[in-house]
Amino acid sequence: MRYVGRMLGIGLNNGKPFAFYRLNSRSFPNRKAVVRGGDVFIVNQEETDNPYVSYPVVKLLEGYVVVSNGLQTTFIAQALEWESPKKALIHVLDAFDYERDDYNTPRIAGIVERGKVRGWLGFVGRDELWVKGLKLREGMAFFTATYNVDGVEEIELSFSSAKELVEKVLSFKFTHAVLAIGVVEKEKGWEIAVGP
Repeated sequence: MRYVGRMLGIGLNNGKPFAFYRLNSRSFPNRKAVVRGGDVFIVNQEETDNPYVSYPVVKLLEGYVVVSNGLQTTFIAQALEWESPKKALIHVLDAFDYERDDYNTPRIAGIVERGKVRGWLGFVGRDELWVKGLKLREGMAFFTATYNVDGVEEIELSFSSAKELVEKVLSFKFTHAVLAIGVVEKEKGWEIAVGP
């Protein structure tokens, strides 16, 4: 089975956009997802001086959901106040660049827009930067990851609730799963679930 590191995806289920994040980790598996209002944070639960293992992972806005694997989550959400999703991803990912850790870990990010069948994924690594606008397809998700995914891949994904979305994301056949987060559009606002 593949090890893909951090992965995130966007898709369409029952005509509504959704987003997910799955943390796979070999080095820091002792982490949890904490929901605070309209934000979700990855929190490391052991001593380390690594600045990249705890971070804001999901930011809920009235019209958008932002999901990413680092501090860029907050800045992308702020940029959406005056820029398009495409430009927000390009500018913030370019400014932050990849993580300066032992693995030169890429930064990844995704955005879905309320009521729309379009979403965006972005990636910045040591040697590449890309942002893609994607037309979402019913029952499918587009995803990217920090390792061993070439650009964007697509996977079948349908569910009845945010909790079931999390369960299905955790069942993907990738190694070293730690946790997952699912966000689904509701009639008013967004529904969040974390697991296991």
